[in-house]
Amino acid sequence: MNTAPEDETRRAWVEVDLGALRRNFATLAERAGGASRLVVMLKADGYGLGAIPVARALGDAPPWAYGVATVEEGAELRRAGIRGRIIVFSPCPPMDADALAADSLEPAVSSLDALRRFGSAAREAVPLPVHLEIDTGMGRLGLLAEDADRWTGALVAALRTYPLRLASTFTHFHSADSDPDATREQERRFRSVLDALRAAGVDPGLTHAANSAALFSEGTSDHDLTRPGLYLYGGGPGGPEPVASVRARVLDVRTLPAGHAVSYGATWRTAGSARLATLGIGYGDGLRTRLSNRGFVLLGGRKAPIRGAVCMDVTVVQAAPDVSVAPGDGATLLGTDGEERITLAELADAYDAIEYEVLTGLGGRLSRVYLDRQP
Repeated sequence: MNTAPEDETRRAWVEVDLGALRRNFATLAERAGGASRLVVMLKADGYGLGAIPVARALGDAPPWAYGVATVEEGAELRRAGIRGRIIVFSPCPPMDADALAADSLEPAVSSLDALRRFGSAAREAVPLPVHLEIDTGMGRLGLLAEDADRWTGALVAALRTYPLRLASTFTHFHSADSDPDATREQERRFRSVLDALRAAGVDPGLTHAANSAALFSEGTSDHDLTRPGLYLYGGGPGGPEPVASVRARVLDVRTLPAGHAVSYGATWRTAGSARLATLGIGYGDGLRTRLSNRGFVLLGGRKAPIRGAVCMDVTVVQAAPDVSVAPGDGATLLGTDGEERITLAELADAYDAIEYEVLTGLGGRLSRVYLDRQP
């Protein structure tokens, strides 16, 4: 089966099925209690699949907010006409305060110093919505849950002093997909902090803790909001529809005699006459060298093992004897070809990586082709 698109100028590309993405979003919304209870994560350019097209695809039923990692990511969405709440979850450098205000972006705040800094830059007439992060065990960012009695008074003072509005309070589970006991303990700590805030007269705003994995776990999804990421893009638990496929074009087909070396280091040699196809994709596009001599692609609906070292720009595979292959044909590195499939989880396992890395590691040379397939 030839999987090449009609545009023959593409050497390699990523197919993004926006129809599947919307159906995954609908499943998330149903699970969370409505689209208005979701904070959709668009960081790292929508997990490598295109933040702007993803946001536009969800425009008919937008979430409560979009989440990004940097002010630049939020500004790019604004320039593309994306409206609605955008939360910047990673700490912002001091010089970003004005940029936040210019694009109506809302910061996540993980320290009292940051809270005061944003408060000093906020305009009196328009209170700045902020989102308070609590560290319940992640050890990465946030006010320490166990020190709540020490910082609650300073938080109250800052909220009274500066034109700020606490829009939400959140935490982040470190092992929602693997350690339910640890997740329950983090949840207990988070609720203890929320109780302490309310006792001090602080309205924590909406609360959220669950990511995609936690949303599909019992007992961790009953806060006001959920922050899905990987599930939307076709990965993780819960059985999402696949969203991304990666294809590469066959650039050359050649038959080599027995004993011929293939690729750098001559790490593989033909045992007999071998028909090899050179694909227009390599580690410069995000394909991991770990697949050298151990991975495979789908070519003509059949598995084709990778031979030799993955190069920066090309990769050599061995075509099955009964498969017709010609330059211009398409090979599949992620996705379906005929009856065969390479899943996101399988590719991540082959990389010895996590699914997030596979998607966000897809290189900028890979064209993104947006489709809207029906189920």
